[in-house]
Order: sequence, then structure tokens, then C-alpha cells
Amino acid sequence: MYEAIKILFDGRYYVFHIAIALIAVSLIATLIYEMRKPKSDPNDNPDTKRMNDMLKD
Repeated sequence: MYEAIKILFDGRYYVFHIAIALIAVSLIATLIYEMRKPKSDPNDNPDTKRMNDMLKD
């Protein structure tokens, strides 16, 4: 446990730190991008329209 903490703060593992930072930034950017996207209308899907028409009958 102590060795893992020592590795996190050791300057020799800069590639490890850069990789973790890139993963974190990409996950946060993806989350923000997906949240800003407008929700699509499910009725635009032709399969949904067909199922709704079948259920109305």
C-alpha cells in the first residue's frame, strides 16, 4: 500500500502521471460533450413509429 502511494508522488513515473491525466481529461470532456448534446426524439426512429402504429391497431 505504501509503495503504491510512493509511486504516485515519485517524479520518475511522469509517463504514468501523464497517462492518468489524459484519461481523466478525455472522460470529463466526453461527459460534457454528451450532456450538451440535445436529446433525440424517439419518434424520429422508423422502428419506433412502426411499433407505435402496430400498438394503436
